[in-house]
Amino acid sequence: MDAPEVLSASQVCGGTLSAAGVAALERIGGKNGYNELEDPERWSLDSAAKRLEDSAVSDYECRLYQEDDDSGFPLMTIGFMARKSHPDPVEAAKDREPDQLFYPLGVYASAKGYLATSLFFACPTKRADGSTSYVKADMYSAEDKMNADSTGKDRMTILNDMSRALAEELGCAAQAKLPTKVPDALPE
Repeated sequence: MDAPEVLSASQVCGGTLSAAGVAALERIGGKNGYNELEDPERWSLDSAAKRLEDSAVSDYECRLYQEDDDSGFPLMTIGFMARKSHPDPVEAAKDREPDQLFYPLGVYASAKGYLATSLFFACPTKRADGSTSYVKADMYSAEDKMNADSTGKDRMTILNDMSRALAEELGCAAQAKLPTKVPDALPE
């Protein structure tokens, strides 16, 4: 079996990361290379957009592994799903978990500790199984693989970059309201 292709931080997940996203990934996982191992082909915006429009629940994810990591557990997994609704940011803030941060992005954006980062943005899709109004971007991370000095803002920067690129691909960038630079988290 051939060794997996080693990618730089700027090449992963379809090359969707900005300079800030590349720096964020390097803070999270180091400056060595990365692999995308579990799909027969590398993740691409075109395929992600097609799958999102075909199915409300897509298993097409960008799974990033650190170079030479043979544990079978990714550094992070990033996926997108079409949704009819999104969490209410005001209600979610009332039930905030101690390590949860909210960001003024899209219609809802949250990072919880080291594990979960979510971003919902407006982007209508029409599919055979019904229309949706939003896209949910999710990132799950492995705490034991992340550098200790990485932050929720680092994870949100990566998720925002990928979401911006996907919104552009889907033709809903203006509705998505995703900035080029991730602002600081909202105060508690």
